[in-house]
Amino acid sequence: MRKLLVSLLLLVQALLASGQTHVSYENLMGTEELRQSLDYLANELTEGRATGSDGKMEAEQFIRERFRSYGLKPFNWNYTQSFPYNDTTIVRNVVGVIPANRMSDEYIIIGAHYDHLGRLGGQIYSGADDNASGVAALLALARSFATMRANGAGPGKNLIFVAYDGKELDMAGSEYFVKHLPFPAEKIVCAINMDMLGTTLAPVHRNRPDYLIVLGENTLPSSMQGIIRRSNTNARFGMDIDYSFYGSENFTDMVYRTGDQYSFRQKRIPSLLFTSAFHDHTYKPTDKIDIIDFGMLHRRTTLIFDVIYRYSNL
Repeated sequence: MRKLLVSLLLLVQALLASGQTHVSYENLMGTEELRQSLDYLANELTEGRATGSDGKMEAEQFIRERFRSYGLKPFNWNYTQSFPYNDTTIVRNVVGVIPANRMSDEYIIIGAHYDHLGRLGGQIYSGADDNASGVAALLALARSFATMRANGAGPGKNLIFVAYDGKELDMAGSEYFVKHLPFPAEKIVCAINMDMLGTTLAPVHRNRPDYLIVLGENTLPSSMQGIIRRSNTNARFGMDIDYSFYGSENFTDMVYRTGDQYSFRQKRIPSLLFTSAFHDHTYKPTDKIDIIDFGMLHRRTTLIFDVIYRYSNL
């Protein structure tokens, strides 16, 4: 009996340690890190990040260097996946890989598009929320999971981080990525897309700025459904999550079909969109850093971290 009690105690301690380790890596993601990334991506140097522009190339180099410094592996021997969109434009995805810490042939794709509108009518469309906010979250997640992997604490599945180019060109970047996978599409257990995560300007319910919209949960296998809800019951999250687009079936379908996650869904890959929705500044020059709520961006990013961690250990 004594040996059994000791074994149970050791098991409980191991489980608690595992949970603490998970949260400790989550806590690596700070509000200031998100602010610094977003500020660089949405400043005048990047000039709105239009595909093919010098400003977009600045953003590409920034993301690529972050992936390299965090220790992500190149995808197919290169961090940049480039292809021609037309006679004058080259689309360039930035891709980094964190291998599973145990043998696995399964993948989770975590993505966010980094292109935007560039200069129009002499004005810079900075795209702070659309979608520097999603890319800032992408980089924070990559750093935390890379640190976890370096310490041998996870993840349980291979993670591929993709900064898509060409979203504003009919989702050219994500479409190309899916069509040129170096492994069977069936090995992707989930594709996660983050697009506009940074504001509290379009709450689902009045007086609940702590909201998040998640579309596509019904595409997940049954073993993965409900995990977002379970993560959100934790006191450090507790957000107002809507699994539709403000209760409208038509708008839910429309919004889901116009994001990079839909490139994966067309290949029958389970795919999610995390967003805080469009608002009065979307596709306008006023989409600048001063509309970003960094506290909520941080909270949403840490919830997504928790969800990815849970998915990777199923």
